[in-house]
Amino acid sequence: MAKKTELSEEYRDKLAQVKADGTSVDTSVLTPDDIAELELQAEQEVLADQKAAAKKAKLAELKVTMSRKAGVQEPLETVTVDLAPYCDRILIDNRAFLQGQTYTLPVSQVQVIRECIQKSWAHQSEIDGKSENFYRKSRAQHVTPGGVVTRSNLLRV
Repeated sequence: MAKKTELSEEYRDKLAQVKADGTSVDTSVLTPDDIAELELQAEQEVLADQKAAAKKAKLAELKVTMSRKAGVQEPLETVTVDLAPYCDRILIDNRAFLQGQTYTLPVSQVQVIRECIQKSWAHQSEIDGKSENFYRKSRAQHVTPGGVVTRSNLLRV
């Protein structure tokens, strides 16, 4: 293990000088009270910067939410990727949407993903020689005591 060397007094004085705008400033003239005050001021400024950044991010988030409610921006929709067995992902604009994952996206992207899902299953049925309905999977089906199906979610449409 390396031995820790002590700094000489002269070297410590040189380290205390900070270069700012091409001039040397001797910080050794500051008292411990001055340094504590500067640390407090720096902490308050960093906190103010963090708060300003958080406010800016929240404002942007609220603007997007309000514009979606007003119909200015496209609404979001949730889609679960359920591809044929030969596929493991869909790539759209170099972004991967993985098999079995659920994504919340703008409606236009959801429509494209659903079309890709449908085409993958159509291709699978063509290759296997089976009806496309053979591959449909019922999800979360609920039947009331009267025999009425209340909800039947097919991952593919």
